[in-house]
Amino acid sequence: MAKPAQGTYTCTLREEMLEKAKKELNEDPKTRLLEIKALRERVEKVPGLRSRTEDTFLLRFLRARKFDQENAYKQLIQYYQTRKENPDVFENLTPKRVQFLLEAGVDTVLQNRAPDGSRVIVFRPGKWDPDKCDMATVIGSNHLTLSKLIEEEETQVCGVTMLIDLKEVGWHQAKHISPFTAKKFTTIIQEAFPVRFKGLHYLNEPTFFDVVFAIVKQFMKEKILRRIHIHGDKMESLHQFLPADILPVDYGGKLPPLSSKQWMEKLVSCEAHFADENKFGFLDMTIPANPKTGQDATESLGGTFRRLNVD
Repeated sequence: MAKPAQGTYTCTLREEMLEKAKKELNEDPKTRLLEIKALRERVEKVPGLRSRTEDTFLLRFLRARKFDQENAYKQLIQYYQTRKENPDVFENLTPKRVQFLLEAGVDTVLQNRAPDGSRVIVFRPGKWDPDKCDMATVIGSNHLTLSKLIEEEETQVCGVTMLIDLKEVGWHQAKHISPFTAKKFTTIIQEAFPVRFKGLHYLNEPTFFDVVFAIVKQFMKEKILRRIHIHGDKMESLHQFLPADILPVDYGGKLPPLSSKQWMEKLVSCEAHFADENKFGFLDMTIPANPKTGQDATESLGGTFRRLNVD
């Protein structure tokens, strides 16, 4: 496995995106590489962790945590911890493993960005057949889609909007949503993944939606809960946030019917990249504790870091 290039980052953001990053994420182009270097040096000291350390990877966590070094570091550690603790989701996770879900259209991505610049993921759990795979596989598919999107610098700055279409969802799917699976999903996607969720829009909720949502929402952050919008079958309500110009006719939009083919092909073309990604992580199941204090060894590492509000 070749050692990733370090210190070679070249920013691809447009001027307006640079200004947005400065204003919303506390990003300073003059100190950006120093921030990356500081995070890398700390991560490289974590016992038993083989982490990606190239500039572009570390920068995702810094941006997701508004260049708060401490919180960026903690999220990166949690990112790898969740991969180790959830082999049912992450073991041998590549696009070809979940290709049947992508072909079914369980997750796909709109061609155009939302007005706020965020990427729009369409998640259709009603197209998931629990007889073919478990919920962990669906979470893995979500994770791959997010992982590909977050490679885009503009998405690191502007975030992701979720359009969750619950059409065709029945008890056949809903009965698999337990507190355990809900916590697993929210921990992996909400806590450990370096992305800014700008909105969650629910459509076509079934009659039992309140029952299932009550299970899931107890594990959601307050900030995420404030960004949830429930539209039912009222497309004009959805269009207040996602205009018809960027939506397919499926959602009252002006674009051709939604197809997952292009996104599926894009992910599958990255099979080798994601296979390589699986080579990184914790070598052991747990991080060694400091024998004198019992403190997690990663918490005792040195460094002085800025503390800022987290988005």
